[in-house]
Amino acid sequence: MTFNPFAVDENSTKILIVNVLYISGPLNAKKVHAKLKEHGAGISYQAAHKALKKMVENEVLTSEEGNFSINPDWISNMKSFISSFDMKPNSIKDIFSKLDSGKTVSFTVNNDMEMGYFVLDFAHHFNDVKSPKDGPMILNFHFMWTILPLSARQFMMLKEIINKRGVYATSHENSIYEEIMKRHWENAGAKVAINVPDCASTSEVIILGEYIINIFWNPDHLKMNLEFTRAVKDEKSLDYNEFYKVLGALTKTEFVIIKSKEAAEYTRKKSLSYFK
Repeated sequence: MTFNPFAVDENSTKILIVNVLYISGPLNAKKVHAKLKEHGAGISYQAAHKALKKMVENEVLTSEEGNFSINPDWISNMKSFISSFDMKPNSIKDIFSKLDSGKTVSFTVNNDMEMGYFVLDFAHHFNDVKSPKDGPMILNFHFMWTILPLSARQFMMLKEIINKRGVYATSHENSIYEEIMKRHWENAGAKVAINVPDCASTSEVIILGEYIINIFWNPDHLKMNLEFTRAVKDEKSLDYNEFYKVLGALTKTEFVIIKSKEAAEYTRKKSLSYFK
C-alpha cells in the first residue's frame, strides 16, 4: 500500500468516521451514518456513503460484506508517520530562556515536517505566555507552507494563535499551488498575500513579538520544493504521495533565532503593509 498521510482531512466528516469505527468496530453505511448523526454531524446518508467509499479508495478503510472498518495498515503507517515527525530539536522553554538572556539560538532539522512542527510549537508557547498586544504572527515564505500534515491537536494550536493574535503570511511565489495553499490557510482564518517579490530573500523570516526566526533552506532541497509546487496545474493534479515524499525527504535546514525589538518591528510593519 502506498501510504497517504493526507487521506483523512482532519477537519471533515472523515476524521469523525475514523473515530466512530475506532470506538464501535466494523459498521455498515447506515449504522455509520446514524453514529455520525449522534455526534451532531449534519450530513446526509448519501454524503456519508460517498465519504466511506472515498476512504476505501484511499485505503484508510476496508470494506467486507458491506461493513466498513479501519485499515490496520493505515493505522500502522500513521503511527509510524507521527512518531517520526513529532519531534522537538530542543525544549521550547529553554530556547526562550536563552533568547531572553541575549543569546542567539541555532540548530538544524532533518525535514520539512520537523521545520513546520517546531515553528508551530514555538508560536504556540509564545501565544500562551505573551499578550495579543505583542502583535500578530508574521510568516514570510519563499512558497506557502502546507498545513495539511497537522494533526487535529496541532490544527487547534494553529487556530488558537490565529484567534488570539492573528496570522499574516506572505509568499514570494505565484502559482496554482500557492492559490490552493492560500485557500487552506484562509479557511483556517489566516491572512495571506502571494506573489510578494521582496518578502523572502535568503531565508524564511518569521516574526513573533521581539523574536525573529530565520530558516535557511538547503539550496537543493528548496529547488526540489519549488519544482514540485510549480508543477501543480490544478487541485486534481496535486499528487499527495509525492508531496509526502518531498515533505519527508531528509535534508539539513538551519534555524537561527534572535531577539531584537527594532528588527522585528521593522519587518512586521513591512509585512503588514502588503495587507492594506
